[in-house]
Parts: sequence; structure tokens; C-alpha cells
Amino acid sequence: MSKRILTLIPVAALLAISSAHADSLIQSLNRVDNSLNKVQNTIHGTQNTIRDGQNKIDNTQRAIGEIKDGTYVEKRVENKVRQQKRRAVNGLINKSSNVIRKATNTY
Repeated sequence: MSKRILTLIPVAALLAISSAHADSLIQSLNRVDNSLNKVQNTIHGTQNTIRDGQNKIDNTQRAIGEIKDGTYVEKRVENKVRQQKRRAVNGLINKSSNVIRKATNTY
């Protein structure tokens, strides 16, 4: 019986040490995970900045090409008309939706 108790004491001590070690390990893993998240966010921000810069370059090159072709003003007017039509349609949809909601008391 005393032999059995003596063998259980080291096991209990080992479990206590392992538990503390596991907690420390979990904290370390959480710090690493947070660091990786920060790096990932930095990478995404850099990618977005590069993409935005490339879009500006592309837009500038397209505008230069349109100016050379003499179609720059025409295309800007087409885009503006398209935007105005889209806004007008969206405004009508919103107004009609509001009228329907008010008539049916559905909010």
C-alpha cells in the first residue's frame, strides 16, 4: 500500500507541473496567434494599398488614351448619364417602397 502511495505522489506532482506548463504554453500560443493576426492585417493593408495604386495608374492610363483618341469627354458624359439614371431609378424604388410600407404599416 505504501508503495502505491509513493508512486502516486510523483504522478500528482507531474500533473501539477504539466498543468502549469500547459497554461504557459497556451498563453504563448495566444501571443503568437495575436502576432500572426497583426501581420496578416498588415499584409492585407499593403495589398489594398498596392491595388489602389494600380487602379489609379490604370485609370490615368485609360484617361490619357481617351484624351489621345478624343473620346474622353464623350465617355465622361456617358458615365455621368448612366449614374444619373441609376440614381433616379434607385430613388423611385426607395420612394415606392416607402409608400408601400406606410400604406401597409410594415416597417
